[in-house]
Amino acid sequence: MLGVLEMKKIIVGYDGSEFADKAMDKAIEFAKKEDMEVIVVYAIDNFCPVGVTELDCNIVREIQMKEAKNIIDRALKKIKDAGVRGRDVTKVGRPADVIIESADKENAEMIVVASHGKHGIKKVVLGSVTARVVEYSPIPVLVIK
Repeated sequence: MLGVLEMKKIIVGYDGSEFADKAMDKAIEFAKKEDMEVIVVYAIDNFCPVGVTELDCNIVREIQMKEAKNIIDRALKKIKDAGVRGRDVTKVGRPADVIIESADKENAEMIVVASHGKHGIKKVVLGSVTARVVEYSPIPVLVIK
């Protein structure tokens, strides 16, 4: 449509870790320079161990959602304090898939992710979520160490 500008958006895959905080800082830096909106994406892995009842899995999911809210609230405060527009997307699913799908749905220009997440288990070069995002994302991905 003529006269309507689409807001530029940057997706940040965020898990609340020290590594993710560095990625967030870089996303905020970009957002300030390019007048972009930062969309914080938090994925809750859809996992329920074998032998655990559905009721127990629902309790675990409630705990995960509360944890997600606390983590996202901290991230959004950081964005707001920096004077940048921001919001969140929290979904249940495989983290890499949630990040890529969110970027697609939001028509984002870029994804920013940390080289490793909160689990601290390192692959040869990248964490498994990051490696998957880099491999399958149709838009540029900035990986922060």
